[in-house]
Amino acid sequence: MAYMWRLTGYALKQRGLFAGAMLASGLGVAFNTVTPLVLAIIIDSVIPNLEYGLLIFYALLYLLLSGLYAALDMIGRYLASLMAQHVIFNLRSELYDSLMEKDLAFFDENETGQLLARVTTDVTTMREFLVWGYRVIFIGVISLLGTYYVMWLLNQQLTMYMLLIVPSMILFAYVFAKRVRPIFLSSRNQFGVLSSVMQENIVGMKVIRSYATVDRESMRVERQNRGFMDIVIRAFKLSALYSPFLITVLGVATGFLIYYGGFLYVTSVMTEGDFVAFVSLVTMLALPARFFSWGVGMYQRASAAAERTFFVLDNSDKMMEPENPVRVDRVVGAVEFDRIDFSYHGEKWILRDVSLKVKPGQVVALLGGTGSGKTSLMNLIPRFYDVDSQPNVTYRGRTYRIDQKGKTRIGGKEYTSQDGTISIDGDTYLVKQPGSLCIDGVDVRQYSLQDLRKQTGMVHQDPFLFSASIRENIAFARPDASREEIEVAAKAAMIDDFVSSLETGYDTVIGERGVTLSGGQKQRIAIARALLADPRILILDDSTSSVDAKTENLIRQALDNVMAGRTTFVITHRISTIRNADLIVMMEHGRIVESGTHEELVAKGGLYADIQATLAGMGITADSIEQTQTMPTTGGHAT
Repeated sequence: MAYMWRLTGYALKQRGLFAGAMLASGLGVAFNTVTPLVLAIIIDSVIPNLEYGLLIFYALLYLLLSGLYAALDMIGRYLASLMAQHVIFNLRSELYDSLMEKDLAFFDENETGQLLARVTTDVTTMREFLVWGYRVIFIGVISLLGTYYVMWLLNQQLTMYMLLIVPSMILFAYVFAKRVRPIFLSSRNQFGVLSSVMQENIVGMKVIRSYATVDRESMRVERQNRGFMDIVIRAFKLSALYSPFLITVLGVATGFLIYYGGFLYVTSVMTEGDFVAFVSLVTMLALPARFFSWGVGMYQRASAAAERTFFVLDNSDKMMEPENPVRVDRVVGAVEFDRIDFSYHGEKWILRDVSLKVKPGQVVALLGGTGSGKTSLMNLIPRFYDVDSQPNVTYRGRTYRIDQKGKTRIGGKEYTSQDGTISIDGDTYLVKQPGSLCIDGVDVRQYSLQDLRKQTGMVHQDPFLFSASIRENIAFARPDASREEIEVAAKAAMIDDFVSSLETGYDTVIGERGVTLSGGQKQRIAIARALLADPRILILDDSTSSVDAKTENLIRQALDNVMAGRTTFVITHRISTIRNADLIVMMEHGRIVESGTHEELVAKGGLYADIQATLAGMGITADSIEQTQTMPTTGGHAT
């Protein structure tokens, strides 16, 4: 109910259209309800007295009332449709804005297919209710009240009898709504699951065909599709019972009415015109009965859809814009990680007590095995995720977070921290305060998100390109960039020669996600896109992994000039990049285990030195970069 009140709030923002639709529909029903009285007058007064002039007048009046009903119903439909379109436009815009403001953790927790279903089909379901639901329920109520009022004017005794069927109609509607709503909600959720499976299979079609699993995946889609169909069939089975039940009740009531009303007519208690008008009015009760049936069904479907839709709007945006953000046009590029912790969903630690200082303009190479936390560390810089902001205490090898009141629960007992320590079973433990990530000495959580992300550019291992022209993809961050600027960025990324060889050059439209390009070409376009954005902090997440050694060497030479004065983080396995970096950071299990220059780390004789010795023994050196593309894994650590 609460979700539908909220949807009604959106509708009431379009006051003029909403009121106009209800008024036109109500007046139309009122004119239609009066028509049986015209019949009664014609039968009781006009025809017996052979008043042919009056007969023509009342016939025209009947025609006028019917015409007004039809015209007002058409106006009501039109205004309701306009109102619905405005509401859905605003709601869909809010949904999109809300999705764009959420951090990546929200998308980690919610499948893409489910979110698409909420934004598309669920919104469409609500639109149908906005167009029809309010009107049919309102028309049903007005028609019911108006019909009973006119009945009361004609014969109070018969009207009291007909009123007995109203409680049974209301009770059945309540029971029906209570039973069918969970089924409709289940159907919306199942449709989201079906959408997710189909979306995954369409995106992963190459993998499916590569492993010859088309039949298996088809069966998986069929199972989800059949599950959705079964739920919908259950819902419509219940819906199919509702309308016939009301019609049956009305039929029984009408049958008795014809008998009893006919008796009153025969005994001269009721006139012939009143009897015909009364039967006509009873027949008209089928209209609100059908409308209630239709409206209740639409209400339950819309209620389920609204619950799923408002879930997106109500889900708190963990990545909050600061109340008084620090605005900056250009950062210097000093980055400092100070004792930061990080975990997805507040569970297993991904990064633990990481501290690192990077000077402006330095090139930092990040090395480590899969799952060591390299990419997670980089995702914190543009605030795709935030560092853990709660203090914590480590007790018997486990870490426990401390809430805002300074309390934590360990082994079913509650403990309170004081003065930076916490006493557990007689022993005192230090409380680790939350760390921070700063750029130019300012915590990234204090910057405006827009300003912060303008200062950072990322090139991912699997770059995403839009189904647009090469020019539009390169100029994505700066759509107003000139052709010369685009070409300069493309030349720096070593993609200009390839683009110029195409028939339509930079206006060539690439397929969805860049499927018409090779992996190396996509990455070079992504690098050009990042360079054109001209960020002060550049993050390259193994961005040269899909290019051959010769092209990688050319890109590296071009980037040497572009990265001058720019703070650059490189997640790489390339030997040349590692040796040329100002700072090399070795990560393991979410911690920094070594950091320094190539010479410093070799001199330390630690993990990095062991890797270099292994490579030297294999005859792989920085000078042999053209013969190797990826450093091997040794001792369980990817370098």
